[in-house]
Amino acid sequence: MEQNQKGYRAEQWRTVDIVLTTEKTYPSPFEDVDVTGVFEGPDGQRIRLLAFWDGDHTWVLRFAPTAVGRWTGVIGSTDPENEDFSGSVEVDCVPYEGELAMYQHGFLRVSEDHDYLEHADGTPFFWLGDTHWTFVTEERFEESNYPGDATEQKGLPDSVRTSQFKACVDKRVEQKFTVYQCNFRDGKRDGYFGKNLNLMQETDHGFVPNVEEFRNNVDKKMKYLADQGLLIAVGYAWGYDIPVGGVERYKKMAKYTAARYGAYPVVWTLAGELPGYTGDLKKTTEDWREVAVECARWKAYGNLQSVHLACSRPFPKLYEKEDWFDFAMSQAGHGDFDMAQTMYSEFKQMYAGHPVLESEGCYEGADSNEYVSRTIPAAMMRRLAYLIMQSGGCGYTYGSLGVWELQWEKGVGGIGWGDLAWWDGLLLPGADQLAIFRDFYESVGWSRLKPLSKEKAETKSFFMEVANRSLIYFTGDEQMRTVVGYMSETSMRSFILRGLTAKQYRIWEMDPESGARTEKGIFTPTDGVLEYNCDNHFGNKKDRLVVVEAC
Repeated sequence: MEQNQKGYRAEQWRTVDIVLTTEKTYPSPFEDVDVTGVFEGPDGQRIRLLAFWDGDHTWVLRFAPTAVGRWTGVIGSTDPENEDFSGSVEVDCVPYEGELAMYQHGFLRVSEDHDYLEHADGTPFFWLGDTHWTFVTEERFEESNYPGDATEQKGLPDSVRTSQFKACVDKRVEQKFTVYQCNFRDGKRDGYFGKNLNLMQETDHGFVPNVEEFRNNVDKKMKYLADQGLLIAVGYAWGYDIPVGGVERYKKMAKYTAARYGAYPVVWTLAGELPGYTGDLKKTTEDWREVAVECARWKAYGNLQSVHLACSRPFPKLYEKEDWFDFAMSQAGHGDFDMAQTMYSEFKQMYAGHPVLESEGCYEGADSNEYVSRTIPAAMMRRLAYLIMQSGGCGYTYGSLGVWELQWEKGVGGIGWGDLAWWDGLLLPGADQLAIFRDFYESVGWSRLKPLSKEKAETKSFFMEVANRSLIYFTGDEQMRTVVGYMSETSMRSFILRGLTAKQYRIWEMDPESGARTEKGIFTPTDGVLEYNCDNHFGNKKDRLVVVEAC
């Protein structure tokens, strides 16, 4: 075949598309033949790829070499009579020359201690996500209705004038977000959480991917996200879609999207709101399990897998013993009346042996789901972000009104529990505060820090027993040379640390809203014990962080 005579070149961890064509006609190309490429790297690495059918007589192998040097790919298929799908191809991999961490350090895996995610070279990955549940169904790649004039962009990127989609991505990249959390929304009919697209079409010849929709809509967005170095955390549909669409439909969807997008920095989050809230939840859980197993069969790059959970209490416990399951995503929901820190410590225990993170909690600007609803402020959202990290978590996913479920303009409504145009949602203050959140944790070496027991870090109270919402939540390293405490609005402000190993410690506090730091002085422990009394217990009940570092 012609492609065998071509040489290909790609940077490490970046994709190259190897296009294969055939004269043979298949009644159902996606169902009738699997085309594969087995690539061997310079040190004997092997990557087995499934090609995706791209319409008519065309298949594509999307390959991302993981090591510098020459790779040789052997092409084959399940149709031994078709010689168009045979032969070999060479790809020369050169070092990545850009500045994006995803490609400097490689795709993701679970850390050795199973507490966080890390890149292929062992660099910790800080999960800071933004939510876009309607990125395929509503977001617009080549259109923007931003009303501002050319001289006033209010802190928005230049792309705000030409592409709503790019503007949302560019703004969050500027704010140091690392994850784009989304869903393909494949389904036969619309659901409570919005519109679906018929991406995996059912025909008399079996399932046929909607290639035109993938090419003209999904491909552009997935490539743009990958080009910005974002981790794409994506599900196939909402949990309630499988009783309508059927298991086979979503198994085919998992197979096809693994081939089409698996060489991008992707983690698969299965489906939204599992196990659901109504119907046969046990069957829904088991049906989606089959889809997850099918996904695991076809992932060439060891793409991590998880599931977006329902916001039930207690948190759902699903799939934690499955071989394919890599990390756990809680959903705290959008109210604050039951969100004590024990919610996260119990979740961590529930999914022992897996990294945990908060995937949906308190979308900023939305109307809260509480006994008395209120607009969710940045402080309410921010508290959850710090609580999950101080409970041993490895990240947080944000959502803002107008963006998480795209609202094209104010007044058009939607299911977003509020009314805000997307460009105004982009400018809500919480996202900037989460950039501070990420900077803070990376500055203290967050991946080394684990939750501290009461024996090592005790909250002091002068007049009452310390209740859950009055606690200061502490993490520290194994040698107790770095200790971080988060004081929420309701926390006490004094504490005792035990087991300190250094002779002296510097203590400083940080305002998580502004990032301003205040030095509190140098302190000397007595027999490894340090008692810290805040100088203002009641005058300022705003949340803050306190850091105790060995000098």
